[in-house]
Amino acid sequence: MTKGKVLFFNSYKGFGKISSDEIDDEIFIHFTQIIDEAKILLEDELVEFEIQETDKGKSAINLQRTIDRLIGIIDEFDKGYGYIKDVSSDEKYFIHHTDVTGEGFKRIEVGFEVEFTPTVSDKGLQAKDIVLRDTRSAFEKFASFKDRDNELKKLSDLAQEENWDYINNKTGKYPVLESYLTYTFKRLQKEGKVEFATDAEEKKFACFNTGLATKKQEEIFAYFEHRDNYSTRNLRINDGYLKQPVWTFKIFERESYRMMNFFKEYPKIANYFQFPSDLIYDTSRRLIPDYEHIIEDGEKRFPDSFRELTKAQQVEKIRSAIDTTMTRVKRNYKTAIPQFYNGNIQLLLPLCINDVEYADVAFVVAKEGEVYRANTVLPLDWAYNNARLLARPDREWLNP
Repeated sequence: MTKGKVLFFNSYKGFGKISSDEIDDEIFIHFTQIIDEAKILLEDELVEFEIQETDKGKSAINLQRTIDRLIGIIDEFDKGYGYIKDVSSDEKYFIHHTDVTGEGFKRIEVGFEVEFTPTVSDKGLQAKDIVLRDTRSAFEKFASFKDRDNELKKLSDLAQEENWDYINNKTGKYPVLESYLTYTFKRLQKEGKVEFATDAEEKKFACFNTGLATKKQEEIFAYFEHRDNYSTRNLRINDGYLKQPVWTFKIFERESYRMMNFFKEYPKIANYFQFPSDLIYDTSRRLIPDYEHIIEDGEKRFPDSFRELTKAQQVEKIRSAIDTTMTRVKRNYKTAIPQFYNGNIQLLLPLCINDVEYADVAFVVAKEGEVYRANTVLPLDWAYNNARLLARPDREWLNP
């Protein structure tokens, strides 16, 4: 066996390069040649392997790792920490966001697949060198699209007029609409509201309710066909490192579209709340702001002028802004905009730091027991994304 060190590894495509003191050339490695369930190699990881000569140079085969690596699922994650469940043993390992490989912000969600090194600390079992194995959303795992941006544009044109593209006006992309569909599908899948059907020729179809409507108030559905419906001669199937979806997107269309003939009932819309009263701010409840956490958690979300103040001045600014907001809510209940986050309904309130007429950030409040608690603020675009899951927000103040 030849010993070497990993130079780099592309976790999305499943290949990389290895160096060895025993050989001058760099050695190619493909994930299929790694003798381990965990297939993502870490940079500078020590490995052992055999060498095979190919037309393109040297390739590593039968690669063995010198460290233990496990595969797990993010079981809990909030405020930078949580737990991974090992798929082979169901044991839980503590995870801190600083132990996730990569730089800057890491998008981590419950349900993501990961690979990690098992260790033991004073907290018990702990995961280190965590690599996000498959960060595709449930929607991306469910279906493939030939041209997602073009299909989103068609959906935007079909649905009631709405400003879906506030982030990237120049690119022609629809980030809010894409986010809306991603989380709507996730909710529908959890509620078992994605419908499936088979026709007389054993062809398979799927459909879900987008929750959107046309200008004439006709419901809009997303339609899919199973890849088994196509001859393998006409459909190129290559699962590669990440398993490819078995469903192919067909069209966003009205309920009158002919494919609906295969479904016994119309798919139902997603439901996010049980009590309508949760959507309205109850002014009789006390509000308890956690000033320290709000300032620390939202440091980069506040205006530059706010960050230049002392901690005492920042607290006083927020306190004053909250007083103004509470007066506004008592005058107009629609000021509080509901959002769905982490399985719960929260309320978004305007926090006007520099000018009482314009919100700088969205103040997030959540019902706990007999009071409301506020622990963080959100940039207005994040807030709009979250709020749009429930309904199109009134843009009196939530206008990114």
